[in-house]
Amino acid sequence: MKLKSFILTIIVIFMIFVTINSKIFEKRKEINVLLLPSLPNPIAKEYVLITSAGQSTEAYIINDVANKLMIHNYFMPQAKMSDLKGINTIVVVVGTSPLGEKLNRINVEDEKKRVGELLKEAKKEKLVVITVYMGGKERRDKSTDELLSIICPQTNYLIGTKEANYDNFLSEAARSSKIPLTLINTVSDIIEPFSSAFR
Repeated sequence: MKLKSFILTIIVIFMIFVTINSKIFEKRKEINVLLLPSLPNPIAKEYVLITSAGQSTEAYIINDVANKLMIHNYFMPQAKMSDLKGINTIVVVVGTSPLGEKLNRINVEDEKKRVGELLKEAKKEKLVVITVYMGGKERRDKSTDELLSIICPQTNYLIGTKEANYDNFLSEAARSSKIPLTLINTVSDIIEPFSSAFR
């Protein structure tokens, strides 16, 4: 009787162990599938609209990258729904800049509303959305996180910096939205993942 009880206990412990480990493995597998150095196949087409969410200068960098890659694009940091005519892909460069907002006479709430309307129209028109965040840890303020939280669920591909993902915010956003994520070391590493979305 004691032997039967002992064997039963061992079996139960083994089953618990297997269940826990299989769940951990599934979670790791899911994260690994999402985290890519670049996209294996292109998802986006020209013409491209590059806009900002937060009016940081990083949007100008992405515009420069697109021009170097000879990707036909329109650069409109404050793009609105009416600017989507003839567009197949939207690139949203996230990052709040108090100076940029002041110069453009807008605030974070204005940006949330504008970007939200833009994404709503993009979904209606079935446009591809690529989101880029190139700021580091120090730029990950509340406003930037709020913008990322609005944009990521409607994004097809997310590119961010490893430094910005110090708390797994970007990887968790990608996992919950089931979108591919590329984390880069420095801004100069943006070219490969960005171009992989188009060719």
